[in-house]
Amino acid sequence: MIVVFGATGTIGTPLVTALLAKGVTVRAVTSDPAKLAGLKALGCEAALASFDDPDALAQACKGATKAFLVTPAHLDMRRWKANVITAAANAGVKHMVMSTGLGASPKARLVFGVWHSESQELLKASGMDWTFIQPTYFMQNLLWQADSIAQGVYLDDLGGPVSWVDARDIADVTAKALTGEGHAGKAYGLTGAQALDGKEIAALFGKEITLRPVSTTDARAAMIASGMGPEVAEAMVELSTLAPKGYLAGTETTVMDVLNRPARSISDFIAENSTAFDG
Repeated sequence: MIVVFGATGTIGTPLVTALLAKGVTVRAVTSDPAKLAGLKALGCEAALASFDDPDALAQACKGATKAFLVTPAHLDMRRWKANVITAAANAGVKHMVMSTGLGASPKARLVFGVWHSESQELLKASGMDWTFIQPTYFMQNLLWQADSIAQGVYLDDLGGPVSWVDARDIADVTAKALTGEGHAGKAYGLTGAQALDGKEIAALFGKEITLRPVSTTDARAAMIASGMGPEVAEAMVELSTLAPKGYLAGTETTVMDVLNRPARSISDFIAENSTAFDG
């Protein structure tokens, strides 16, 4: 039994599908009662648990031998992860794969790097085997501005090259780490095969696109307006300021190394989602 926390998120959704395709027994955990029926329809066991409910988390972990953990970007994410790690260790889970972030380490200086590092160190001390999944920006984030792109405007809130990764590649690597051998004790940085800046991305949509830079002030305000907490929005802005300096352009070979196939390209992702981007 593999228990998946964050089962209806950007990584969790394709991960559940990938694990079921391997014939694995999956318990998919969500905090939204409205999503239970959809999870069950996939053929997995579905469980309801809030990251703030230790009893529900313990029940969700009962009988599981492996677990995957991802939480939304939130001021409480360290506490939420600590709650799940404690529940899993107490339930006898042997191996946990946890999604953190590229560059997370005890030497990290960025807020997200520090937060993720604290969770990583907690998992290391739990007694469970561990694997860290450390992705960069998701290609799926482009869908957040599909309406703008359909109207011919690409909002560039990064201002530099980024090695975008497809969340399906993250899920496939995670599924391999959960079902294969030799992944314990590994930290897997996950990127695409190439780094592209806003101008290069805009050119991939196959139509005339106006590139509109977004200032950090406007980006912060937009995130807060969407419901994100101010502290998390500030951490997101801090991360984005690395792009113009070229610090988000590095590429990793993890997808090829683990899956023996190339990482999905952003041009293919855009082509697959052309209906959304064309309006």
